[in-house]
Amino acid sequence: MLNNDMETKTNGVPAVRAAAPTGTAAQPTPDRDTLEHELLEEMTGWSKRDRGGIFKTWHRHALSLVHLNVLTALEAEGPLSMRRLAEAMDVSDASATGIVDRMEKRGLVERRHATGDRRVVLVYPTDAGGRVFSDMADHRREALSRVLAELSEEEMAALLVGMRAMHAARQRMVMADQNATADLPAEPPPAE
Repeated sequence: MLNNDMETKTNGVPAVRAAAPTGTAAQPTPDRDTLEHELLEEMTGWSKRDRGGIFKTWHRHALSLVHLNVLTALEAEGPLSMRRLAEAMDVSDASATGIVDRMEKRGLVERRHATGDRRVVLVYPTDAGGRVFSDMADHRREALSRVLAELSEEEMAALLVGMRAMHAARQRMVMADQNATADLPAEPPPAE
C-alpha cells in the first residue's frame, strides 16, 4: 500500500510526492487547494521539449495558428460559409478569403458552392486538412505511450481512475451549462 507524503518546492508551495513506500510514517493528506494546485501544475506544465514537439508538428504541416484555428472551426462546426468562418475567426471577409486562399493552395481546405444556394460558398477541410489533428493525436499518443511504459500497473490504474473522474466531472459541467442555457428566456425579436 502506498501513502501520500509532502515535500516543499523551492517557491514554498507544498508539493505532493507521488508515493511513500509501505511501512513509513503516514503524513497528513494534503488539503484540497494544495492538491488542486499540484494537479493544475502537472496538467498544464509544458516542458520546452513538449512545446518544441508540437511546434515541429505544426511546422511540418506548414501551419500557422490561424490555419489551425480554421481547421478547428471546421472540425467543430462542419463546413462553414466564408462569412461564418470570418465571424468565427473575428476577421474581415477579405482577410478570411486570403486565409482560405493560402490554405487551399496548401491542400488543407476546399471551397464548394452550397447545394441550396449556389451564391453561398462553403469551406470544407480536405483529407489532408483532416489529417492534421489525427497526425498530432498520433504523435501525442506515441509520446504518452512512452511515458506510460515507465509506470507500474498500480500507477496506471490510479491514473485511469483519476482521468475517468475528470472526464465525468467535465461532462457534468457541460450538462449543467447546457441546462442553464436552455433555462434562459428567449431573446425578444429586434424592434423594427
